[in-house]
Amino acid sequence: MIPAERGAADMRARWTATALVLLGGLLAGCQVAVTGTAGLSDADRQLATERAQQQAAVDAALQSLEQAPALQYDATLKDGAGNPATLTYRVARDGNGFGALPLEGKSVRITEPDGQLYLAADADYWKSHGLEENSTQFGDGWVHTVGSELPVDPAARMAPPKLAGELRKALGGLGSGAPQKQKLPDGTEVYDLGGALQVTAAEPHRVTGFAPALLDPRGGPKLGAAFRVRPLNASEIKQFHTDFDGAIDAIGQPFDGLAQASVTVLNDKLDCQDYVGSCKTTVDVSNSVVGNQPGSKPSVHIKLSVEISADTLGSQTCATEGDADADATITMSCSVKFTLPNRTASYQVLAKPTAVAEVRSPVDANAVKAKLATAFAALGG
Repeated sequence: MIPAERGAADMRARWTATALVLLGGLLAGCQVAVTGTAGLSDADRQLATERAQQQAAVDAALQSLEQAPALQYDATLKDGAGNPATLTYRVARDGNGFGALPLEGKSVRITEPDGQLYLAADADYWKSHGLEENSTQFGDGWVHTVGSELPVDPAARMAPPKLAGELRKALGGLGSGAPQKQKLPDGTEVYDLGGALQVTAAEPHRVTGFAPALLDPRGGPKLGAAFRVRPLNASEIKQFHTDFDGAIDAIGQPFDGLAQASVTVLNDKLDCQDYVGSCKTTVDVSNSVVGNQPGSKPSVHIKLSVEISADTLGSQTCATEGDADADATITMSCSVKFTLPNRTASYQVLAKPTAVAEVRSPVDANAVKAKLATAFAALGG
């Protein structure tokens, strides 16, 4: 018979031995679980390399874009007959630019020198912008407006450093999968990032095209689906300058797209010469202008029409035009001549004058071209 104390000691020993065996088993199991950790597969390493190459190409292309002296944008728009037509817009790094852009499906000419924006579009374009009353006259000439009236202001978003900054901001959602390549019609191989940005795969890397939506999610799509873009070389910059001067001359005295003028005809005076049949109407026309840009000095182009009628002689209409300062009064006159019967008679003559006004934004073409000459000299053009 085993003494009680010895029996208890033997049992403790057995339990201790069993616990040690179990613990040793657990330790052995942990060691097996952490050994043999797998590394990246060959496919993963290849994808990482390709993505790094694409990112390097994009970074280099955007840096080159940012430093470009001037860019040319080309877009395709269907003309009235449904045929594709190419629109071209050129812009220098300081924002000076001119050409044509596809705005809301229409070809709109834009000239933007020294921070001033001028548009030329058809009457339908102006109607779609709530200018029903002025759509006809605006559709016949240039209109002075501001960049905020456009879906995207070219000077603010499309000049070389501005475009590079906008594209960098939009890169976050592009190119997350495996790099995709395609060839342009001229055979150039490019990385295509999400169908929205194209960058040449070979050096020197450059941006060849992008979706306008990258510039602004809301306004950008109004410029169409895609732009082709390239930097201008030295000789092209010189031609850009020459063409820009011609564009300034073509602007003339544009309408002020933001201002409105009302006119009042005063002091109507009718003077008819006896035995001659000639009647002359003289009036004072005052104008009042609202909505013009602060600091601007618009002029008001006034068109006066006078219907002059006489008993049994019928009616005739004369017209004249004149320019006045804003919020000023000018005197205007016009005359008609009636054919008098071969007898002595007196007639009651009435005159009905009507005046309309257009607010103009005077352009000193020589002063603008002098500023352009300084700006292009800095670009080598």
